[in-house]
Amino acid sequence: MKDKKLFSLDELWPLLKEIYQTSKELEHQMINWKEEVKISLNSRTKLLCLLSSMSNKHHKKQELSNSEFKEFDSLFCPKEGAHPLAYYFLIDELITLIKCPAIVSNLTHRYYALKVVRYLKQTHLKGEWQKFISLPSKQQTLERGATIVAQWSQPERHVSYPTISSILDNIAEQTKDLLKEQHPNHSIFSTPTERFIFWKNNIIDDNQWNISETRQVTDALCKVLFEKLGFYGNSEMYYSSENSFIDRVLERRRGIPITLAIVFESVARRLGIRCEPVSFPSHFLLRWKETYAPEFKDTENYYIDVFNGGQFLTKKNCPRIGGVSRCPIEKYNVHEEATAVEVVTRMANNLEIAARQHTHINGTHRTARLRSALELRYMIQPNDTNTVLQLGRIYMSQHMDLTELVKILENMQKDLELMSRGQANMISQTFKTLQKCQKRLQPKEEIKPKKRIPSVKYAIGLIMKHKIYGYLCVITGWDVRCMASTEWMNEMNVDGLEEGADQPFYKIFVDDGSCQYAAQENLLLAPNPEWINHHAIGRYFYKFSGAHYIPNEEKAREYPEDEKVCNELIVEYMQNGITYNTT
Repeated sequence: MKDKKLFSLDELWPLLKEIYQTSKELEHQMINWKEEVKISLNSRTKLLCLLSSMSNKHHKKQELSNSEFKEFDSLFCPKEGAHPLAYYFLIDELITLIKCPAIVSNLTHRYYALKVVRYLKQTHLKGEWQKFISLPSKQQTLERGATIVAQWSQPERHVSYPTISSILDNIAEQTKDLLKEQHPNHSIFSTPTERFIFWKNNIIDDNQWNISETRQVTDALCKVLFEKLGFYGNSEMYYSSENSFIDRVLERRRGIPITLAIVFESVARRLGIRCEPVSFPSHFLLRWKETYAPEFKDTENYYIDVFNGGQFLTKKNCPRIGGVSRCPIEKYNVHEEATAVEVVTRMANNLEIAARQHTHINGTHRTARLRSALELRYMIQPNDTNTVLQLGRIYMSQHMDLTELVKILENMQKDLELMSRGQANMISQTFKTLQKCQKRLQPKEEIKPKKRIPSVKYAIGLIMKHKIYGYLCVITGWDVRCMASTEWMNEMNVDGLEEGADQPFYKIFVDDGSCQYAAQENLLLAPNPEWINHHAIGRYFYKFSGAHYIPNEEKAREYPEDEKVCNELIVEYMQNGITYNTT
């Protein structure tokens, strides 16, 4: 029996609470809450201790290798001696820290918490994926696969299958309500509850109603989904990564064909309707037939275009879809039903395209998104040497550990066909050579203090405004003269500046999420300083004062003379009557 003290978990540890409520293993156990809380708080102390040490170890690095998080394994992996539910508790703690208002947060701890929560979640999800693909094929439902994609790609959010499943259940209930109004004698209303539970959790072989009643259900579902609830295709931001996350699609009610198709199929199945996902090169549709019985194998196929309001298409009336020059169902019956794994693979490919096109909101770091998408692809297709090669390029560009990829390629050589085995061997040898070079060229971790000279007017942490482009930014570093490449200086026409390259240049984080390098003559102190919305702000600063950012220990050691200059400039501006936002 579960203790009534469970209620106290609701605000503190929502994910842990969900596990206590839904875990069959815990259903009939007596839980010693005093001991559970004691273990949890001890884990929290260890977590915060490790988190607070990360900046000192990794401040020079943009992306961290998985090997650099191994010290966290003993906190959340049962195989390493952790409490069986420690993972869920730590995820709650990390997300609470991440969601804490920035004005009262330690921004450096928050920055590294995002990296740790990614590692914890994605490590855990590798196990969940193996469980998923080990299920009988009929139990590999699309919404479960899509949930894993959403959880993998949004580690900072609570994305749970029970929540997603509940929303889909609700849409199914709304459809039944409409059916009740229009067709009160429909057979669905005399169907036992256990049948609905089975359909929810299993891919069904055929529609569960006669042809007339099947049509009534599909008509009602289209009205509820596309008219009442207003789901629609998002063509303006087609490759925005949010369109690939089922939780966001259910929340915002817009998406791309593949996620809208998953929503439609998942609800239809709950109502006893079979729809087959079909992955065309240029589009993603659902195939539906009035009956799937073998004796009616020549029954006409319909394709449901969920991106365009749930239109039922045939070969005769198929229009050009989404700018496609030819009808995607031209080769009418040659496409096989896509499996859940194939659908998830296509979703991962879409996320890779989104990362490469840099369409995500607020400038979230492109490299991190691309790395995440490729690591997702590798999890789904572990024998794809091309994915490993692309990951290797990212790892090398970020000075990351290649050991894991080398081991992957060595294992591939044992299993792949001769041609692929040779390719894996060639890539592996290349990685090993580069790994040796990396060790020799590894960036030194010690911090070399920067010495100010009189010509450097500004300091790190100051919030600036660009004189030409008008954007707000924060200074993260400076050089006494332009240190960019000749190519960059030519492209930016640095010689056309009044003082040319022989003036201080500042490394800045811009409010749109980008990183820039700006000449001193183009910057001025922002008259009304504001929070700078940049994903990496915590890498260099631990607090926002309202007037400027306060550097963390590592950044302060790199620019030891800047704090005094920063404070003097702020006092001077305040005395001159310029108002700073200190709230």
